[in-house]
Amino acid sequence: MFDLYRILPACLIIVLLFSVAGVAMVSAQSSDFQIEKDPSFIDDQKSPAAAFVRSIILPGWGHFYAGKQHNTRGAVHVGTDAILIGSIFGFNIRANRIENDFITYANLNADVDLSSRDRSFRLAVADFNSLDDYNDYQLRTRNWNRLIEDIPNNRWNWRDSDARNRYSDMRADSDRIRNQIPALAGIMVVNRVISAISAYNRVRNEIETNAQSRAEFTIVPVMKEYGSDSIYSEISGVAAKINIRF
Repeated sequence: MFDLYRILPACLIIVLLFSVAGVAMVSAQSSDFQIEKDPSFIDDQKSPAAAFVRSIILPGWGHFYAGKQHNTRGAVHVGTDAILIGSIFGFNIRANRIENDFITYANLNADVDLSSRDRSFRLAVADFNSLDDYNDYQLRTRNWNRLIEDIPNNRWNWRDSDARNRYSDMRADSDRIRNQIPALAGIMVVNRVISAISAYNRVRNEIETNAQSRAEFTIVPVMKEYGSDSIYSEISGVAAKINIRF
């Protein structure tokens, strides 16, 4: 495992070196250019990283941050997240209700309290009519480590197979619903990642578009003068003039 506190100084040094090199390159390239600063561009410019973080926190927030023209896409991600959250709460409530139903049903029809029992015990109650049947099967299959102690709290006895089958169906329904919750949570994560990447790209593309629209390129003639009074002149070449507002 990496020690973050040990590698952090090295990472900062690398970032600093790249930053200095980048500043040097920009300075060298801009020495031949005429630069005009536009304060309004700085005030209005958005950060792709800020859009990314916003959409990770709340899908769609980064699109709202990017501008009104992206609100529709943002609303799609927000709506998707709201539906997924509602589904998770709804599935959990339904699974709890079914669980309470089959616990009550087992108490009434098999005379056993399952409220504080683990899943393996509940499965045993679903598969066998009584504790004696369960332990007898484990002995015959030599699964001695799966034997359940024969004490009053562990005993059950279904009145008939139909009652046991109904309990088994209710317990399976509860498990099936609960097993869908992790999948919904995974979709929520995917929705956040897609929203964050989309918002990041949209803000970055707008910055690039604005930068291109604020660059001006002109060509001007270079005049050469003759004589002491500079009476005569002629075009000796051309020069490129670039104005960049940032």
